[in-house]
Amino acid sequence: MSDLNENTAKRYPLNISEKQVSKPREHTGGKTDIKTGKPMMMRKIYIPSQEYRPKDVDLGVDSNGIDRNERKGYINVPDRHIFVDKKREGRLYTYLSDDRKVKINFSGEKTGRIKNGKPQYDSPEPLEMSAKDFVHLYDGIAREKNKDKTVTKNKTKEINKEKASPER
Repeated sequence: MSDLNENTAKRYPLNISEKQVSKPREHTGGKTDIKTGKPMMMRKIYIPSQEYRPKDVDLGVDSNGIDRNERKGYINVPDRHIFVDKKREGRLYTYLSDDRKVKINFSGEKTGRIKNGKPQYDSPEPLEMSAKDFVHLYDGIAREKNKDKTVTKNKTKEINKEKASPER
């Protein structure tokens, strides 16, 4: 017999650098933190740009024809859910639960039109995905760098062997 309070959803760890996270700010919708009664503090976790994502990831085009792959994207996470990694300096982590969809918001760009003396921005539609797919966005560059380092080391070893071997 299982306990009703038991959380059976799979959790995925997300390791990020301090540069990928905004400073804490108050929730724009006026939500309050249940534990403290104060305004909830939120942070934006920015997704990697297109060149740092795995090659198999395509964020698609929204119904307005805006290519999301070319835009800056972020998710909102409560500040109390982001932790400092004590083993690796400059790194943070959080956990994403697979029972909830992750909503990626995208930054708008200037359209060239001006209304009431202010520039107008387009508004890309948000994208929802599973936590597993979202965590996969951060896999790309680490794997590619590790592959490149291994290839470079092997080539260096081969060149050094050729230089060390006497010519006949």
